[in-house]
Amino acid sequence: MQFELKDVLGAVGPTASLVFASWIFMTFLQARYSAAYERYRDMIEEFRTGKDTRRRELIGNQIKLYRKRVEQMRWATSLGLWAAILLLLALISGALDAVFKGSPVLKYVGLVGTVAGLSMVIGSATLVILENTSIKRAMDEELKDVPELEGTARS
Repeated sequence: MQFELKDVLGAVGPTASLVFASWIFMTFLQARYSAAYERYRDMIEEFRTGKDTRRRELIGNQIKLYRKRVEQMRWATSLGLWAAILLLLALISGALDAVFKGSPVLKYVGLVGTVAGLSMVIGSATLVILENTSIKRAMDEELKDVPELEGTARS
């Protein structure tokens, strides 16, 4: 088995940039997920300790919205992790293909890993867009007990 290391590195270079980009995207997803989860827990605590009936009702509505937001970000994060795994699989397939030249199995594993991984990144980003919609509804709900500000929040 003859191969040159430069051929292996040349084969994985472009794919490696996709993998690194996916990990940066994962950091973004994890930060949003953690923030949503922390806010969700804070709201539950506020609900538990609150005395004002109207405020508790509004917080209860927001808790439902934030629960949905946390779920969306949990799914986005999981999908993003699977995307990163598939892109790593494509990277490894490219390296092995440089060593075992012309293996059809490695070629198709790399293809599937790349296309499925990138598709999952798109799916994950779509879930972030949906989560943004949840944030908008939660923001609107927050002002329902402050009538003098409620109309200013609508866009």
